[in-house]
Amino acid sequence: MPMRAFRAATCVVAFLALALPGGAGAAVGEETLVPARAGLDPVPFPSLEGLEPAVAAQLVEARAAFARAAADSTASNGDLGMAYGELARLFHAYELFASAEPAYRNAARLQPSQASWPHLLGYLYQQTGRFEPAAERLAAALRLRPENRAAAMRLADVSLELNRLADAREQYASLLEVFPAAARRGLGEVSLRERRYREAVEHFAIALERAPQAGTVRYSLAMAYRGLGRLDEARAQLERRGPGTVTAADPVADALVSLIRGERLLVIQGSRAYAAGRFDDAIAAFERALAVAPASVPARVNLASALLQRGDVARGVEHLRAAFALAPADLTVGRQLASALVRLERRDEAIEVLSSMRQAHPGDEDSVVGLAILLAERQRFGEAIAVLDDAHRGFPGRTATATTLARLLASSPDLARRDGARALELAMEVYQASPGASHAETVALALAELGRCGDALEWMRRAVSAAGTENDAAELARLRAETPKYQASSCRAPGK
Repeated sequence: MPMRAFRAATCVVAFLALALPGGAGAAVGEETLVPARAGLDPVPFPSLEGLEPAVAAQLVEARAAFARAAADSTASNGDLGMAYGELARLFHAYELFASAEPAYRNAARLQPSQASWPHLLGYLYQQTGRFEPAAERLAAALRLRPENRAAAMRLADVSLELNRLADAREQYASLLEVFPAAARRGLGEVSLRERRYREAVEHFAIALERAPQAGTVRYSLAMAYRGLGRLDEARAQLERRGPGTVTAADPVADALVSLIRGERLLVIQGSRAYAAGRFDDAIAAFERALAVAPASVPARVNLASALLQRGDVARGVEHLRAAFALAPADLTVGRQLASALVRLERRDEAIEVLSSMRQAHPGDEDSVVGLAILLAERQRFGEAIAVLDDAHRGFPGRTATATTLARLLASSPDLARRDGARALELAMEVYQASPGASHAETVALALAELGRCGDALEWMRRAVSAAGTENDAAELARLRAETPKYQASSCRAPGK
């Protein structure tokens, strides 16, 4: 029986529930910053209740600095505009949109030649789904700085949202040399909406060549293939779709992240970058979160996930080990650590981790089965069977546990560990509860161990038939290759 390495899915841990109280857009606070001069808007200051101490202290410092600037009767419009703008940037970084918006408006009124304020206000409107004012502000930023390609890309995306396809096409086309992947993605979306499916396929394909991690583009490519009637190719792309996207660098907006001090919000920022396929940005955010809170398990786990995506397995394991030491009962951390250790061919260490997890969570089937498989791979068959036997007694209805135990009892390379009668009993119970190709094969293995080769052959044929019904081509091919072994006069699995 081929042993399969234990593979736990590596996934970023989501901690979006730890966002600021009241939601990202809420800024209803205990006070309002009155207009520093006539013609300006009041700015609501958010409540500090429930914020991380570092974030609350940062906001208090910013409020004090703004108060000093507002009280300075000698301050120029430019100085006061900068004070409003910096306060707006801080609010924006923490997604306190209702506070950031009037502060940006005031900054723009006081510094009408400063392109950053309409640029950032347009970005804020884009984030909050207000595309008409977003287009107006981004266009204003471009009038002040026509060379601002990042603002031009945002305007193109907003034009697409507004279904202004001619404008969007022209804007994306002008950005092909600066942002080739993002512009091709945009041109593909325009072509898709215009039902120019062949053009859409070409644009999306080029975008994916430049940004293969952009899983969301594959969905759009699938829709273009569907429009052409190429359904097999559409299905293939749908199977490969994911969360990553194509983004264009925007130094003005991207700099907001550098203002964040709170560990939880840095983890959120990193998680968003990870989901978009921007793993370097994710790593930077998670490392900053660890600098703020070295004992943060979420920051370490997420940093490890991003490092593993980048292929830096050694550093990923280092951070997973640290996270596991901080939270030894955390199943997610343990599974990721065991999976990474297997990737590094450090199976004995993975066995130690899974053994620890089994002690902490005896009811977790994945840990038990994974531990047994690794023990078997290390020729520790007696221990593997004992682990599974103990788990089966505690949880007799679990399919994976019973199946793995039956297969070891039927075909363990250590003949002294085999028990064909018990293997058959387990295999039949599993098959009756859940008929299928792999479970039929388990019955065949048990029958072969008992020397009932004719019966074993019939069950293998049943397994082949089931795999065909299940449309599992790989399993069908494997089972067909195994079936001749049961036609011999002695069909018992070889051992040592």
